[in-house]
Amino acid sequence: MGKLKYGQIRGGHASFPLPMGASEQMYGKSGRFVANDASGRGELADENDTYLMGFVESGTLTCSTTEGGTVLNCVIDLTAVFRVPLAYDASTYDRNYSSALLGELCDIVVLNGVQYINVSASAVDNVRIVGGKAASAAWTDGSVAGLCLGDGYVDVMLVEGKLYVTGVE
Repeated sequence: MGKLKYGQIRGGHASFPLPMGASEQMYGKSGRFVANDASGRGELADENDTYLMGFVESGTLTCSTTEGGTVLNCVIDLTAVFRVPLAYDASTYDRNYSSALLGELCDIVVLNGVQYINVSASAVDNVRIVGGKAASAAWTDGSVAGLCLGDGYVDVMLVEGKLYVTGVE
């Protein structure tokens, strides 16, 4: 069996070069959805970010210590599908992936620097579920930075109404 790929797995590639915030940490075994840091630079989006800038293409990387010093390609194509790890520990993240979730909106969450899809939460609804694989077992968070937990994943798409809704001021 081949190595599991996280990131864009199909769909269009409309994108733009995005300057990143200082020292942002990206992991290859993680989602890489980004939000605006209020200065037009990208930062790893978490459960508190309602609006997304897109999904940056990178492997494991620590961005420059200079604001905007690292520029990554940011995919904003609404037809793009991204594979992201599933948050499932049977406690806080208590819902496993199933096909009953297809078409539903859900949230993202960041744990120890790794971005997951949280199918147990629907507070900001910034991604749409279009596929996935249930985790074979719940995982226990060992609080290791950058360690992707579990073997489940969710395929998601950007939601148009949650992509860049602020206007020029």
